Amino acid sequence: MKIRILSIGRIKERSAQEWINEFLKRIQKYCTLEILEIKESNKKNESEELLKRIKDKDFNIVLDLSGRQVSSEELSQVIKNQIMQKDICFIIGGPEGFDSELLGKAQFVLNLSRMTLTHQMARLFLIEQIYRAFTILKGQKYHK
Repeated sequence: MKIRILSIGRIKERSAQEWINEFLKRIQKYCTLEILEIKESNKKNESEELLKRIKDKDFNIVLDLSGRQVSSEELSQVIKNQIMQKDICFIIGGPEGFDSELLGKAQFVLNLSRMTLTHQMARLFLIEQIYRAFTILKGQKYHK
């Protein structure tokens, strides 16, 4: 199984990148995870760039304030339900969010938090939760 993360903007803080790298290293034993960064601009251009990279055959999960909040266990079940059927693509937008066409491509809309997060922090939290999901599915003690 392959997981892709499409994300607006780059990670600018070295400490955030170090944490992300640590979780990427841990995730390698469970799946292939690829991150594609899209240049930050405006909502229209960002959405166009993201739409070019979204694959209809993937299970597309858009991170958006309008989405559903789930527990770590529930996210692990979403991943488990797709693991043998499709690759998963998580899509993290910029500060202005997404246009309606892009939201329409999602099979699942996820809200990481009701609090506002930078896209850098959203990426870190998402990657940690993907790792946590795999440890839950494997019955490992990380989640406890």
